[in-house]
Formats: sequence, C-alpha cells, structure tokens
Amino acid sequence: MKLDDRLKQLNELPQNEALKKSIYQNIHKKPERARLPLKTFREIGVMAAICFIGMFLLFTSDIQNNQAASGEIAKITSYENNGEKGFRGRTSTLFVGVENVTTAEMVTLFENISELPVVMAPPKSDVHYDIVVLYKNGEQRKFELAWNYLYDVKNDAYYPGYEQYPSVILGDIENAHNRLQFPPIFIGLGILVMIMLTSSYYSRRQIEQPKKIRGLGIVITIYMIVVASIGSYYFMIGPLYKPLLLLLLFGYGFSIWWLIKKEVTNLNILKVEKYKILFIVLWFLIWIVMA
Repeated sequence: MKLDDRLKQLNELPQNEALKKSIYQNIHKKPERARLPLKTFREIGVMAAICFIGMFLLFTSDIQNNQAASGEIAKITSYENNGEKGFRGRTSTLFVGVENVTTAEMVTLFENISELPVVMAPPKSDVHYDIVVLYKNGEQRKFELAWNYLYDVKNDAYYPGYEQYPSVILGDIENAHNRLQFPPIFIGLGILVMIMLTSSYYSRRQIEQPKKIRGLGIVITIYMIVVASIGSYYFMIGPLYKPLLLLLLFGYGFSIWWLIKKEVTNLNILKVEKYKILFIVLWFLIWIVMA
C-alpha cells in the first residue's frame, strides 16, 4: 500500500493519532550530522595541547655550544643588519636571521675588547652585524661590527673594524649567515604551481568545485592581514620569533581544512585540497626552519 493511501486511512481513524504523528515525524525528520562525542573533543584538545607544548619546548630550548667559550662568555649571536634603523640583534637563534657565532676567535675578541685601541667615531656603515654577547651571569652587551669599526652600544665607544682583525673572525660570521637558506620567492612560486596543478586536475576530471565555502573568505582575509602585519613588524621592528610563526602556520592549515571538510562532500576534492594544504604548510615550514 502506498504511503499516501496509508495516511488517508489514518486520517479517518482518530485512535491512530499517535501512529500518524510518528509516521509524519519520520517523513519530515531532517538527517542529523554525525557528531563526535564530547570525550573525543577532549582527547583531541589534550593531544593538540601536548603537541604545541612539546613543539614550544623543542624550539625554545636554547641549547648552547660552549665548548669554544672560555671565561665568562656563554654565547655570541649575530644579526646581519642591511641598513635598517635600530639595533636588531637577539640572544636566541629562534629568531629569523639570528645566528650563533660562538667560536674560539669571536670569544677571544670580545674577552680582550678592553685591550683594543679606542678610535674616533668613523662614518656609519649601512651594512653591519648587530652582535649580542651573553655572559654566564646573565649580562648582555650589544655591539655593531662593520668593516671600519666595532661599536660598543652601551659604553658609546668605537674600536677598529673587522678589516683589522684576523680574517677568520669575519669568515666565522659570514659562514654563519651565508649557510643554505630557502629564498622566500620560492614560497610564492611553489603555491602558484600547486594552484595550477589542482585546477588542471579538476578540469581533466571534470570535477565541479563548490562555488562558495562559508567562512573561508573571512579566514583567508584574517590571515592575509596577519601576514601583512608580520611583514611590517619584520621590516620596521626586528626579527621574527620562529615558534610564533609555527603556531600561526599550523593554525592556518587546521582552520582552512576544517572549513573545507565541513562543506565539501566530494572525496576527490577533499583529497586534493588536503594535499594542497599540506604542501603549503610544509613549504612555509621549510622556510621557517632554514631562515
């Protein structure tokens, strides 16, 4: 018997109101989304917290190599300053562009800095190194090292530049800063190639992408503002903190994937978008680690 005929029959039988109501509710009941239990969310939250704490401790553990150090000097770090205003050196190599230059020659130079002759203030060099000497008692001293001077920021004193020192001193600094790095322009090129490959894949398979994913535009806009702010900070204030960049990077990947997974039901699209997000995150991760 057809359902419409059954309902007509039920309409003539008041005693079956409960059954009629049950059938009506079953017909009009909206399919419910599968929801994860609260326990699962707690487990995911705990695992995410453990991962972030572990990552933070891993990257913030300032492991010092003091085998070459002697006396009171614990660590010497350098930042290549290419004409930017202000002192940008940091004691931690967790900042982009900061390198550890604690070598025997550098330690000897700054241990015996009081023996260097004081010179008149020479012309300022646009290209120099911002150097931070960290002592074992926690004291820090800041220096600017250029070809024609070594400037003690705290004591406002000038000493001869690295052109008058043994060449190994400048070699130690240049080797630290000229190590293999990942050019930022490759990030944009890599992302562009990935977008072209995914578009080509969708065209060949004739897969229609969703025209709009709720919230995706807002998230991308927020992250574009964050990227612009980070760039402004880097050029106007100083080096970037790597653990913060990692946190923002993984947050970007998770938020984009969560929005896509919530709206898209095509398994092919989900697979392609997952690989695209993983590629972008990995691409940026390589740059952060090598920067």
